[in-house]
Amino acid sequence: MAALDQALLQMHEQLWDDDRGMVRLYGLHLVRETALGAFLDLENGRVERATRALHEVLRHQYPTTSDPRWAGTFATHAAQPAAGSVEDDGRIRDVEWRDYDPNWRQFLAMILRVTELLHGHVLDADLRGAISRAVTGAVSHEPVGRITSRYSNIALLHAWLSDSRTELSNAVAAQVRSDGDIAEYNSPTYDAVSLLAACLLVDYSNAPALRDLGSLVIDRVCSRLSLLWHPELGVQAGPYSRAYGLDPRIYVSLMSVLMTAIDTRAAGPTHLNNATTHVHDVYFLPLFRRICGRLRNHLSLQPVTATRRHVQRFGDAVATSVVEPDMVVGWEHGRRSRFALDQYAPFAMFSRDGFLGVRTRADTEWVDVSEVAPHVYELRCARRPHHVANSDLASLTVVASRAPVTHENELLLGAVTLQFPDIAVEVRLPN
Repeated sequence: MAALDQALLQMHEQLWDDDRGMVRLYGLHLVRETALGAFLDLENGRVERATRALHEVLRHQYPTTSDPRWAGTFATHAAQPAAGSVEDDGRIRDVEWRDYDPNWRQFLAMILRVTELLHGHVLDADLRGAISRAVTGAVSHEPVGRITSRYSNIALLHAWLSDSRTELSNAVAAQVRSDGDIAEYNSPTYDAVSLLAACLLVDYSNAPALRDLGSLVIDRVCSRLSLLWHPELGVQAGPYSRAYGLDPRIYVSLMSVLMTAIDTRAAGPTHLNNATTHVHDVYFLPLFRRICGRLRNHLSLQPVTATRRHVQRFGDAVATSVVEPDMVVGWEHGRRSRFALDQYAPFAMFSRDGFLGVRTRADTEWVDVSEVAPHVYELRCARRPHHVANSDLASLTVVASRAPVTHENELLLGAVTLQFPDIAVEVRLPN
């Protein structure tokens, strides 16, 4: 058994709350991780515990008669106050992402449907029927127009769950063909979700157009990853449209979990604990193992013996990635969308000696990074006017594995120089 599989099993035993019948992490009984834990238990023949967990998950779905904004979705954790309820100060709990997560429709419905597809034969008829109704309720009550074709991972999950050609699935296919890659580009978390959804489309969809969409996404994303993944460093070159962390020693990225699932070396934490960023994403490992095996035939990961460069354009946005024998580096300029800007990493470098990255701050409007010479990069940015964070001196955050050498308006780490004329940056190091 792979080390990560063993670590997940140990973690699951530690996090399982037998009195509550749910996974408890961060002090919360998490609904999605309880569903994923049930899939893990079914993979290991623990039907009774998985059954208890699935019943608990189903209990936390919002009724389809609820407000359309959250009808059919699921609470994120068991103690979460109900969306639409009223706080003591009179505020209605109706703020998206804080009071409810609409994407839990797609994530929980996908997990439940895959669980029923692969393990339904060991579940009783009543539970299978309840799962089927829950999936139908989540999918059918997704508000029209909420998911755009550029919200790649959720759009692809919804396409599979809908299992029929729709305006959304057509738009996703058109976007990928037009741009050459998914719009939610090069994300260490959401590339994995998009690939999972694509594999489900290919292998478990009844609609030929949806199977074609899955094949298209697998082809384009795997072609890109074959260029950007450094087999020895175990990371993909930036820039990252969405990333929850940059330090592979403490950050679990879903792409690392997926690569591990298909027996490819991936950087990641050596120990899992509450301090591990996104440790809950390790729960996707058994799902990736069962669904994503076909990716082995589409990835062509070669040793890096010479520099390779990849340029991806989305209109005015240009993302450039360079893979060298001892380093990967990526940067982007021209992006002006504020979608998930708080997760944006417009510059990232990993080498055998450490890492360096740029993260936005609360008042960031946009960031441009340009190559001015080999291994020398310049930062430009704008801040949102009249934002409360404007009082901060720093405009951007630079994260680094160790203290860089600093001069006026530039810093150096290893072979890389990052220049930031006329702006101030904050440098953050590992705790």
